[in-house]
Amino acid sequence: MNAMLTEKFDAYGEILPDAARGEREPGRTASAVLNRVGQYLFWLLVVVIVSARVIYYPASPTFQVGSASEPAQMVTR
Repeated sequence: MNAMLTEKFDAYGEILPDAARGEREPGRTASAVLNRVGQYLFWLLVVVIVSARVIYYPASPTFQVGSASEPAQMVTR
């Protein structure tokens, strides 16, 4: 059994070329492609920034915190 195809027409009543051939390919608009590329670039940037943070900045600070009772650590103005 053949499925009944619906013909599509343009504003002037002509049959659209894609509909006339019967080959309907789901088209992706340029904005959808740019949206997908933008999403990939965003997440790539997130991964690069987090990776750089992990590699170049250690989680624990390298300085030592002295107690407030030690006079050598106190700064007076």
